[in-house]
Amino acid sequence: MAKNNISQLNNAYTREHEQKHKRTPNPRAHAVHMKRIRNLLIVIVAILGFGGLSLVRTQMALGETNHAVQKAKGSLTKLKANKSALKVQVDQLHNDDYTAKLIREKYLYSKQGEIIFNLPDKVNKVPDLNVNQ
Repeated sequence: MAKNNISQLNNAYTREHEQKHKRTPNPRAHAVHMKRIRNLLIVIVAILGFGGLSLVRTQMALGETNHAVQKAKGSLTKLKANKSALKVQVDQLHNDDYTAKLIREKYLYSKQGEIIFNLPDKVNKVPDLNVNQ
């Protein structure tokens, strides 16, 4: 192996040159760097805070929308059931026998030679006094 024949001069010029290029802690530069880092962190926190706030608002709006959709779906099923019941009723009203029976029940009409008896309902029933209590 070759021997290292390079040595550093130790004179005033080299010592002065080393001192110039050697990093010495500069308190002013350190303070400027800390201010920059602090300002950068403030900006990052502000951006993240705004983004988080937007996310929370969006989630709340989504929850309200989902609640409204569920409510509308429940209403839709009730309306579909009502529609099918009304469709059955319309189909029954097109049947002449059903219409005649309905008119006789509701308006107490009778056929020729038919006798109508009104029977009391369970609500209007006369109490039985002979029952042992």
